[in-house]
Amino acid sequence: MSQKNTIPSPLTGSISRRGLLRLAGLGTAAAAAGPVLAACGGGSSSASGTTNAGATTLSIQLSWVADTEFAPLYLADTNGYYKQNNVAIKLTPGGSDIGAIEGIVAAGKADIGIATDITTVVAAIADGNPLVCVGALYQSNLNMLMSKWDAPITTVAGLKGKRLGGPQGIQTKFDAIFKLNGLEPDYKFIPTGYGPDSLLNGDVDVLAGFVTDEVLSYKKETGHMPGLLSFTDAGLPAYTLPIFTTTSKLASERAAIKGFLGATLRGFADDVADPTAGPKLAVSTYGKAAGLDQASEIEHNAAYLPLASSDATKTHGYMWIDTDYLSGPIYKGMVASGMKTIDAAKAVDMSLLTELHTGS
Repeated sequence: MSQKNTIPSPLTGSISRRGLLRLAGLGTAAAAAGPVLAACGGGSSSASGTTNAGATTLSIQLSWVADTEFAPLYLADTNGYYKQNNVAIKLTPGGSDIGAIEGIVAAGKADIGIATDITTVVAAIADGNPLVCVGALYQSNLNMLMSKWDAPITTVAGLKGKRLGGPQGIQTKFDAIFKLNGLEPDYKFIPTGYGPDSLLNGDVDVLAGFVTDEVLSYKKETGHMPGLLSFTDAGLPAYTLPIFTTTSKLASERAAIKGFLGATLRGFADDVADPTAGPKLAVSTYGKAAGLDQASEIEHNAAYLPLASSDATKTHGYMWIDTDYLSGPIYKGMVASGMKTIDAAKAVDMSLLTELHTGS
């Protein structure tokens, strides 16, 4: 089954950092870093982790620093929606040095994880980790293959013989893109660091980057959008920022997790109504330690919000995961990349979102 998950053209502006390590879904299981941020809006929790009397506290491991991509959570917390659902949240920022977020949650070091994309969670489940996805913040794979604006490469065939740049380990993705399009891998891999410099300096012909980050940074430097070939169009679709927990936690804290999802949906509605409110909270409160720039975070959010919608969300609402889409084109890309898969019904549980969207 196909699902229309279209990545719109990024808006103009500069977007703050995001390590290219995230592109490849790399990392090994490791202990979580200690919480350095606790949500503190709406009375749901404080920096010390205290909560409202009777509320269930859910510890949430983020995949990245607490920037604008998690805006619906900040709004739900600040506006008291978690408190109204008898839930308190404790956020722990992530980063390239925390190891595999799936291992953190599986080890019980966090109640809920929000991973970079769904493929690594599925692979972890296939490896025997007792995890399950209960939603996803964004419907599209945000990874792009960027090329110079005046020499755009927008087809997989155009990649043949070119110098492809990205973090070490992303070669499996590059190989898969060729194979999925009926071609033998034919490229020179150039390991690159963070940012668009390797493309700007001519060190690579094509650079793997994030649609809300490196792409916009390139545009800021050149005044032009780069040539773009999305991972989705190249055969590697994915859900971004999937929300997952352990099967035992879902069973024991079902009401609290449902309350968390319900409040987050209301946060999404607030984010759409005022796309500047969440970024301001990221800068002033939730991601204060990261030194975020408010103007950049607002533009960041403007690029993210359209990616929360797809054909599936038009029917089922925000954060929906279509198991047919997962087991079809997403799994096809995973297999080509050498990643393990499992019955989609065992990897995803949409019962809580179904209840929330139907009012049951």
